[in-house]
Amino acid sequence: MIMAILSKKQQDILAFIEKYHSQCGYPPTLREICKKFSISSTNGARYHLHRLKQMGYLEIEPNKSRGVKCVGNVSQQQEKSRSFRMPILGSVPAGPFDLASPDSNEEQLTVDPEFFGSRKQEPELFGLRVKGDSMIDEGIHDGDIVVVRAQPNANDGDIVVARWEEEATVKRFRRGGGQIILEPANPAYNPILIDDHGGKEEGQDIALLGVVVGLIRSM
Repeated sequence: MIMAILSKKQQDILAFIEKYHSQCGYPPTLREICKKFSISSTNGARYHLHRLKQMGYLEIEPNKSRGVKCVGNVSQQQEKSRSFRMPILGSVPAGPFDLASPDSNEEQLTVDPEFFGSRKQEPELFGLRVKGDSMIDEGIHDGDIVVVRAQPNANDGDIVVARWEEEATVKRFRRGGGQIILEPANPAYNPILIDDHGGKEEGQDIALLGVVVGLIRSM
């Protein structure tokens, strides 16, 4: 699975470091970062800084309490990345699914669409926060966010998000024997079997909402 480049907290930490340096003339310490973001230990802050360094946003001088330095301007880097605010859904509503009219109160995450294989100016991507462990053998854990390209169809073997019995479910999509099969990746769960009426996913029991194209690991 592809991981997202920058989490919301990492964006905020990066912006805080840049603003702090601009105002004070030097960067914040680990403890000041912890205090700002209510991080319980310096190890937690150190983890985020290490990830930001790996992604090329920071330089870190070892053995210095104020040894972090932003690489370039944060806002300029974000503009260059063609990032957009992707809606994160805790569940998918039973009514019509419309990404063009997102709920202003829903959680959002800034991502680079090209990182998930989309070159559209307004990519049809959304995130779904996973509940349960039915796809754990695919590395998808409870609380993770799957990044989904909205589309009404899928190829055999794709991992999809489907609306079934008014709930969103993440499963591997299969067809065979006149049935649509939503296959879990955990032997503790049984597959969901649905009659395949003329090869249409949008039927009595199921609506395909999209294909999973990435994963954001829950911290």
